[in-house]
Amino acid sequence: MMLMLTATVAGQTDTLRAGREASDTSLFMSDKYIAKTGYNLAPLPEFQIDPFIGLYLGIYSTIFDYGDGRLYPNFYRSLTIAAAHGTKGKTNFGLEYLDYGRFLLSAKVSYTRSTLYPFYGYNGYQTIYDSDYHESSSASYITAPFYNYEQRVARIAVFIQDTIPGTFINWQAGADIAHYNTSRVDFEKLNKGVDDTDIAPDVPTLYDQYIAWGIIGSNEKDGGWANALRGALVYDTRDRLTNPMKGIWTDFTLRYTPSFLGNNDNALQIAITHRHYITLVSEKLSFAYRLRYDACFGSLPFYTRQVLADGTEGFGGTGTLWGIHQNRIMARQFVMANFELRAKLVRFRFIKQNWYLGAVPLFHTGYLIKPIEMDLSSLTPVEQQKYFSNTDSKWYSSYGLGGKLVMNENTVIGLDWAHSINAGAGNNALYVGFGYTF
Repeated sequence: MMLMLTATVAGQTDTLRAGREASDTSLFMSDKYIAKTGYNLAPLPEFQIDPFIGLYLGIYSTIFDYGDGRLYPNFYRSLTIAAAHGTKGKTNFGLEYLDYGRFLLSAKVSYTRSTLYPFYGYNGYQTIYDSDYHESSSASYITAPFYNYEQRVARIAVFIQDTIPGTFINWQAGADIAHYNTSRVDFEKLNKGVDDTDIAPDVPTLYDQYIAWGIIGSNEKDGGWANALRGALVYDTRDRLTNPMKGIWTDFTLRYTPSFLGNNDNALQIAITHRHYITLVSEKLSFAYRLRYDACFGSLPFYTRQVLADGTEGFGGTGTLWGIHQNRIMARQFVMANFELRAKLVRFRFIKQNWYLGAVPLFHTGYLIKPIEMDLSSLTPVEQQKYFSNTDSKWYSSYGLGGKLVMNENTVIGLDWAHSINAGAGNNALYVGFGYTF
């Protein structure tokens, strides 16, 4: 049995400038609403209980500065603190500061250790996902963490952004420095304290096999540097930062990881993302969709192939495609679309804060355009049949329903369910986390 509450934080940086006026609505000025000024703290627990993770406890908290309240529900600055640690090594420490002053400043520093980081190979369906390989009750069982490895990442990222005068177009520039340490799962620690019937066999995982087959090279298997320069042009007319009711948010992002910054090779990543928010019923119901295209030119090491141009991890998981396994699709070119109906069902006041309950029916889909080149000549025919497929299927789709509890328009706690339509891409997934998808 597993109980989990984890933070869902997208890699993208919000671009709406706080200098704009607050949303065009009388709701926040009415007697039904508590005016928010000054600082507001939203501490939330983070926990997980699992035989292979152990007891994982921590806190995820954001301090918002609403100042004189003129911009509410937007804010002038915020500081997010994440601190969590597990008895078997899983760790997450992070600080993120946003300041909407004369220009937008975004600064992040973090350290994470994932003892069971997901790895499903390259090119989606080309690398077979078979749940029997990690289900101990199956006759085809290999080991519980067959689709995992251990990852440690230390990262610093700083970006600045400003508006081109007289327009809704923003420019963004910045850099991030990261170092990865990757290794096979620590089976000794994983099995510590586990019942004999649940012990995971210490046998080669998919990560180990990719190394043995030469798909993951010897110069990348243990991790390394991932230092990048990033620039973007952004068109932004949203009426607020969190869950906009109207507006467009479109960006063109370039991420360059050159060898002269300590990387193994050179690579250029491109992301074109278009988001549109449409009011159906004022402050009660909206329709939001996101269209996205990603491409990678050059060579990225295996440990950063899941990191997209804007810092989001995907494809698959809460930041990209709900119901699809996290990082299930790593490819050279991929396109996706998210469609969500967002309802604010009930508003109420509690502990001197403004709250609402929301619901989000959703449909997410994606298509693999160009795969990563893989040399499978070292595999035996039996291995190729067991671990790889020649399928022409390239669609990855899911549907689901999210429930939201939102405090002061910006602190979003979600209980969300999604189901993968495509076999081999995911299954039923239940997420408890923070934020909307986009």
